[in-house]
Amino acid sequence: MMTAEDPEVLYWYRHLQGNHREWTKRILTESVLHFAAPQTLNDPFDCRVHFRSSFSLKELKHKYSTLANKNMPHLNREQRRAKVAADLKAVDPQGLLSFMTSQLQAKVNTTGVLCLSATDSNILLWSHYAAGHKGLCLKFAATRYTPFFGLAQRVKYSQDYPQPDLLGASPEEQVDAFLLTKATDWMYEEEWRIIDHDKGPGGQVFPKEMLLGVIFGALMKEEDKEAVNTWLQERKHPVPLYQASVASDSFSLRIDPYKP
Repeated sequence: MMTAEDPEVLYWYRHLQGNHREWTKRILTESVLHFAAPQTLNDPFDCRVHFRSSFSLKELKHKYSTLANKNMPHLNREQRRAKVAADLKAVDPQGLLSFMTSQLQAKVNTTGVLCLSATDSNILLWSHYAAGHKGLCLKFAATRYTPFFGLAQRVKYSQDYPQPDLLGASPEEQVDAFLLTKATDWMYEEEWRIIDHDKGPGGQVFPKEMLLGVIFGALMKEEDKEAVNTWLQERKHPVPLYQASVASDSFSLRIDPYKP
């Protein structure tokens, strides 16, 4: 969840090519955002469950004993020890690991993910997600008090897969660990995600007043800008327009108020 030190706005890069034109229009006219299915994301490592390959019976016994102490208060010490020993006697650690991995991956795959960014001026984001700067970037209010976007969580970047507590963490906590950890190569995206365990993938309506602005890409066609402006007229709340342009003195972008 967000804290006082987190950004107050988040961004979503879009373009108007193919089916995306109609989807973008729906965002602007109906305030509907699409939560993606994890398996559709463009990084083959993203949202994939990878528990460590070695899982010792000793470690499993320790974790299970801790849980037994907490969840079986009606048993005395000797009874708990006997139950732990009996339950673990036939356990195959690797078989258990494989089973838990497949079960958690199935749960991950039914979760909805909305991917946002804390920056509106990253050249690579404009290139990758806004059709080579021909698209646009949407600006949303996203403080810790904000409805909908206030649920966003910061993505962590790491060289290693996350290792949530197999027995101590809830299924939702384990899912979040894999949905909110990406390779360090993606750090430039400054990504935040809203994770929906209940509704899963699909469209969701956000509060209309949370859209604070639309930024036109540096190479966006004039007819596309006119179309976006027309769509925005259907909203009750006015939405400021901005223009990204190539800076003259560095490899960077300027974001200024749009002047037709």
